[in-house]
Amino acid sequence: MPRRNRRWLWAGRGLFGVIVAGLVGYLAVVGLDRADKLGSVIGSVVAVIALIAPYLLPAPTDVPDRVEDSGKARATGGGQANTGVQVAGDDRPARVTGSGDAVADGPGSVANTGVQRHPRP
Repeated sequence: MPRRNRRWLWAGRGLFGVIVAGLVGYLAVVGLDRADKLGSVIGSVVAVIALIAPYLLPAPTDVPDRVEDSGKARATGGGQANTGVQVAGDDRPARVTGSGDAVADGPGSVANTGVQRHPRP
């Protein structure tokens, strides 16, 4: 499946515009009576497809929680420093790339530069 970047969005919009323009042109050529009948049929078919599409298309994959190129963090006096990611539960994907320096200074201080998992509430 293509990523949703700006180029794919504009390609989809352009294709949609071409389809709508072609449909309007076709319906104008065949006349109002036949265009009305054809439009009703097309609308019904599109409505049924829209209703069943979520069941036919693949489910979206889990997008990982991501941290990239984070800065420095310092924890003192029992605090927490995190330049990575904190995730609830152990089934969510998570990715840390180029995390910064996390420094814990003092009793009870915690530093994390990677993935820190917590139980779900």
